Amino acid sequence: MSRRAVITGWGKCVPPVSLSNADLEQLMDTTDEWIVERTGIRNRQLSHVEVTDMAELAARRALACSGLDADEVDLVVVATCTPEILCPSVAAMVQDRIGASNAAAFDLNAACSGFVYGTSVVASMIESGYADKVLLVGAEKLHFAMDYRDRGTAILFGDGAGAAVFEPSEDGAGVLSVDLGADGGKGGTMVIRSMGSAGEPQATNDPQNFRLHFEGRAVFKIAVQGISASAARVLERAGLTADDVDLVVPHQANARIIDSATRRLGIEAGRVFVNITDLGNTAAASIPMALSDALDAGRISPGDTVVLTAFGGGVTWGSIALTWGNRTEPVGVHEGELPPTDMTSMDLLRQNLDFYAPLHANDPPIG
Repeated sequence: MSRRAVITGWGKCVPPVSLSNADLEQLMDTTDEWIVERTGIRNRQLSHVEVTDMAELAARRALACSGLDADEVDLVVVATCTPEILCPSVAAMVQDRIGASNAAAFDLNAACSGFVYGTSVVASMIESGYADKVLLVGAEKLHFAMDYRDRGTAILFGDGAGAAVFEPSEDGAGVLSVDLGADGGKGGTMVIRSMGSAGEPQATNDPQNFRLHFEGRAVFKIAVQGISASAARVLERAGLTADDVDLVVPHQANARIIDSATRRLGIEAGRVFVNITDLGNTAAASIPMALSDALDAGRISPGDTVVLTAFGGGVTWGSIALTWGNRTEPVGVHEGELPPTDMTSMDLLRQNLDFYAPLHANDPPIG
């Protein structure tokens, strides 16, 4: 059989500070019912540390799960659209921190499609024989770009990181097919102008331009069409049908998008993994975090056909069809955690609230 890339390790980092719908009710004209009905989200997590800190912890957990030492890794790739700085890359910093001294490293930005794009890249490198052991991380600190009085954007997004280790397989398991696409002409529907999440909102920036620009209705339509069509193509390329799929792990963008797209595919809710309720949309981190949760929940078995599918800013979309390998239990566990914090969600959001306040000077009072 041909050489394929199979996932042998997984891990995630969920930051400790929660931002609930009840919290958001204090900041904007919204309700828990309104948010849940439109998005399926009840809570999201905020990071008190930088993107690289979350990426490092997810990476260490995935490596422990795989049983590999960091110096065995050939390549580190980090998918993110919120690096704390542009240079050095998050991947290079993670490579140094974990001691992956023999690995190349680079970042990849396809927004919410980043983990799918990253999987296509590392799978190709493993299939070609260039790499044997690859660490792929999706990590995002999205809250820094949010105007938390804008219910069209701030209700959706959270912070987090997820990671996976890929190794070669010649027993039929691994990545079967890939579909990637983009439409830069629609890129204006989702825009983050910031240069890096460590550069928190500054008085020299224009709040109107700095905050996330998000056209929700347009994004919904493009996302449903993009995900369903991409997933259908990737199944066709693998010689599979929707009936062959054991589990779809979609980007956790919005529960309504996930439901509409998978129904178009002819895949019922019982074969779709959703964890958006507690984590929100974490962009490139969402699929690896969902994979980790799906494995913890016993939703993936050896030999299962799994489809990863995503849609993101750019705009981009992509899908991966794969056969899961033999490993569904961790070889080891990394016990480390993020540093503790006494900060509340309101503490973390104070700088955002102050920065965007001029945009809301004439808004009616909340409540």
